[in-house]
Amino acid sequence: MRTDKIRQILRALYSYTFLVLLMEMFLLSTKRPHISWLGLLLMAAVFVGSYILRNLVRRIWPIILFTLITGAGIWFLPTDILDGMERVMLVGVTLGLMVTASRFVVRHGILSEPQEVPWPAFLLGIMATIFGYVYESDELKWIAAVLTGVALIFYLLILYADSTRKYIDSTKNVQGVPIRQITKMNTWIIVGVFLCMIVAILLGEVVHLPDAFVGFLSAMLSVLKIIFFGVALVLRWIGQLFGIGKRSDMEQTAQQLRHEASQQQTYTNILEFVLKGALLILVIFIIIKIIARVLRLLSASYHRTSTERVEEAVRTDIKTRIPHPSFFERVKESLSMEERARRIYRKRVLALRKDRAPEETETTADIEAKILAEAGVALPELTRLYNAVRYGSVPVDRAYLNRMKEADIRK
Repeated sequence: MRTDKIRQILRALYSYTFLVLLMEMFLLSTKRPHISWLGLLLMAAVFVGSYILRNLVRRIWPIILFTLITGAGIWFLPTDILDGMERVMLVGVTLGLMVTASRFVVRHGILSEPQEVPWPAFLLGIMATIFGYVYESDELKWIAAVLTGVALIFYLLILYADSTRKYIDSTKNVQGVPIRQITKMNTWIIVGVFLCMIVAILLGEVVHLPDAFVGFLSAMLSVLKIIFFGVALVLRWIGQLFGIGKRSDMEQTAQQLRHEASQQQTYTNILEFVLKGALLILVIFIIIKIIARVLRLLSASYHRTSTERVEEAVRTDIKTRIPHPSFFERVKESLSMEERARRIYRKRVLALRKDRAPEETETTADIEAKILAEAGVALPELTRLYNAVRYGSVPVDRAYLNRMKEADIRK
């Protein structure tokens, strides 16, 4: 279906963006050039081939064969065409795609659920930004910001496509549902989210919010130093009262405290970041209010003009699925005291009836009567104890089990 294809394409774009950022972070942090256009095109071709192939096959071996062919082709490219490190990374990408494609085939085309929070993209973006500051690479910081934002956009689109697919599946037996109208409203919401993100990024660049954030972190470090020196000064002063420590150490700590507290840049950086952050929040709040107003107008206009009537189509071919206990639940049940009591009774009955299991229609009274007639053994106490477990709510413990084992045994 078209929705499923869109979901796969969005997942491929998200993974592609993530891998590009990972490769760029490694290359630029090791003072290597950017990934080449040929490398980007080859990786895109491998992605396309893998995603097409996994929808055509029902076995894993064609995917493995595809991986071997593409990996060998990339590996044996001339060094003047493709850098050695790029070659290694692209081969790694083909192996990773083989794993995901194999899992897709094994699961019969069922896509995995997206994570509640795209923490891998956020974590990689933070790491790439830190690497950019550590290695003084403005290019890496810019690439990290852009690709992390793009990955987040693809993630939101994945959530939107998945929720639309679930809604269509849940209403496929309902006639007259306004799918187009609902899709249109959801699209407006997604557009609003993207608009807020774009405005936040552009406004942040205009007011130099990243630089303000770095200054804010530096200011917070100064504040921590002030707190540290203040506590140290109090402790040294208390020590002086009891004759502990040197007065010169206390004066040195006081001088360090005065030096940190006199840094005007600390308070300026904090105030600058707070004002710029407040401005950004205000603009985003205004945009959200405008989008919410537009959505309310569209919804009101639809309800005034809508003539659609929702009718539920009753299906008669639906089978009720009976939940079965899991493996651990079955193990827990087999080890329970009640189940042990049943095994004690069953073992005694089978021993007296010469391993002939009772019929399903036989009651415990019937079983007791047959054992008495065939083996001449009466089991009144064992039968009573077993009935209390099977039909009653008697608590079963080890003492109860011992009573069942010793019941009706001739001394």
